[in-house]
Amino acid sequence: MQNVVEQKVRLEQKKNRLIAEETRLKLKERKMRTRHLIEVGGLVTKAGLDYLPTNTLYGALLSIASSLETNQTVKDEWARIGKIKLDQEQTNKHAVILKFEQEPSSEIRKSIRNHGLKWNNLRKEWYGFISDLDSLKVELSTAAHNLEIIN
Repeated sequence: MQNVVEQKVRLEQKKNRLIAEETRLKLKERKMRTRHLIEVGGLVTKAGLDYLPTNTLYGALLSIASSLETNQTVKDEWARIGKIKLDQEQTNKHAVILKFEQEPSSEIRKSIRNHGLKWNNLRKEWYGFISDLDSLKVELSTAAHNLEIIN
């Protein structure tokens, strides 16, 4: 009798571990899906189409889907164009670290964010990749700063 009770307890523990593992996998799957959706939205923005109304974007995507059904080679052409454009963006960007002697004005901070740099609160510096380095330098000309370009 004691042996049967112990087996039941072990089986219940295994069942609970499986339920916990299933919950972890569902959470991981949801996070992966969310990340994918964010990336797709980022591509719409990168293509400069984020100003379009939702129904227009949806119609455009439906049109794209139907052209894929009728012409499979168009997918290869789109992949080629996308790869060229993404590679160009990467080669045109510079890694930078930006520090100030004193806190910059709100206009300068806004400009820095518009260039895509992010604030590191721990190191008290701005960092990121920037494509228009000359424009940033012009906008920073009024503030004392240290701009480090990382190759």
